[in-house]
Amino acid sequence: MVFMKSILKRFFTLRWKLVFSYVGVTLVTILAVEIAVVLLMMGFGEEIVQFWESQSALMSARELAQLLVEPLEHQDDDQLEQVINQSLGLILTFTVNTGTNAEGDGQIWNSQARVVVDAAGLVVTSNQPRNYPNGSQFHETELPLAEALVEEARASKQSIYRHFGEVDVHIVTVPIIDASGELLGILYYQQNSLYLTGLEPGSLATSLSIATLALLPCIIPLGLVFGFVTATGFTRRLRRLTQASTVLASGDLSQRVHDMSGDEIGQLTRQFNQMAEQLEADTTQLHELIEKNARLAQQAQRLAALEERHRLARDLHDGIKQNLFGVNLAASAALNLLEADLEAARTKIQEAKDHNRQAQAEMQALLDELRPVGLDERGLAAALTDYLDTFEQRQGIEVDWQTVPDVLLPPTHEQALFRVTQEALTNIARHAQATHVTVELGATAETVTLRIVDNGRGFDPSTIEPGTTMGLLGMRERVTELGGALIIDSTPGVGTQLTASLPRPADES
Repeated sequence: MVFMKSILKRFFTLRWKLVFSYVGVTLVTILAVEIAVVLLMMGFGEEIVQFWESQSALMSARELAQLLVEPLEHQDDDQLEQVINQSLGLILTFTVNTGTNAEGDGQIWNSQARVVVDAAGLVVTSNQPRNYPNGSQFHETELPLAEALVEEARASKQSIYRHFGEVDVHIVTVPIIDASGELLGILYYQQNSLYLTGLEPGSLATSLSIATLALLPCIIPLGLVFGFVTATGFTRRLRRLTQASTVLASGDLSQRVHDMSGDEIGQLTRQFNQMAEQLEADTTQLHELIEKNARLAQQAQRLAALEERHRLARDLHDGIKQNLFGVNLAASAALNLLEADLEAARTKIQEAKDHNRQAQAEMQALLDELRPVGLDERGLAAALTDYLDTFEQRQGIEVDWQTVPDVLLPPTHEQALFRVTQEALTNIARHAQATHVTVELGATAETVTLRIVDNGRGFDPSTIEPGTTMGLLGMRERVTELGGALIIDSTPGVGTQLTASLPRPADES
């Protein structure tokens, strides 16, 4: 059963479908033509046969008249008799079995009489000497009008045709004229109708049908062979195109198909090659963009790290180094005053202690910025609460902190928002000259939003060229890397508002 299914499955391929389609169309076409011919013969057979007979009689008589010119000019009776009796090859003949004798001999559809008459109306020669004796006056007993046709052809020197329906024969009289235009005689040509020889339209249609059916055993194998050869070419080209598509889908974008044909498969092949070339070019361009973006990302990371190092160096220089320098000065002064003025020495030691405490506090602040305390253990809201309290105490700037409870975010999102808050507050403390800051952390099912507003001196955002301020660039990169957006709205003399929005992952919302 499986073997039979595999065999039958092969006949459902495109090749065999084309083969069977070709054979089927051939058979249907032949049968349709056969039916059309039969119907035509049944409906208009008499008119078609009559027209065919008239043209055949005219053509045969004229050709026979041309052959009779030479023997009449030379008065060669033997050649004349030979031409008049052996002219069967000049006309279209059929052999049919009329069933008139036991031997089943066929009757030739041919002219019944061919007679040469001279200018005086005497018979020169004929194929029926008993009915038309040589030298006798031409006379047609059954067709008296035939003599008038001979006279008309002699007088007009033109071929005359008549169909006598009462006896169903065709009569043609043709003048025999030499090269000089002299009338040598008249050819009287009489041809029987098909109805008289047994070749009726119905019989012809039947014979044609039988012949066509007899040829079907030859037509079907030839159709199968021709259809198979033709279909093999189509399927081979389609198979190459299919294999190329498979290779292209696997990642080999250099695959091409060579087909110079101008048919639909050739057009499809050329479109495939154009698509492959475009896809290869787009992929190459995409790889170049990926590499370029990777280089830009590495460059941005290096710039961010460099900016962070510069900021740390600046903070160490402006804060911790100055305090340590103050400790050194106070300690040196205390040593100098220790024997002369003990109270003054004690004051300098206290100053050194204060500078040392301030240096420790600034060092702790820098460490907190580098590694937020409690962010991993307590979450973003708690870490921001601690950081904002420390900022308010250290900088003396009032902070209004508002948040929603239980804001659950991935560590990457919490880290980004915390760093944005640090950078924003650092800029406020250094440049804004603000006395009040509002920090809001809000969240919806799809988005988490951080908003920081100060009442400082503000600035004009249009005057800042992109990439020149590393702090703003770093904040923006942190947010955009996570699919978010950073918006800064500032007006000189009024203040600044910073809004950072990040999408919340579905499993964290």
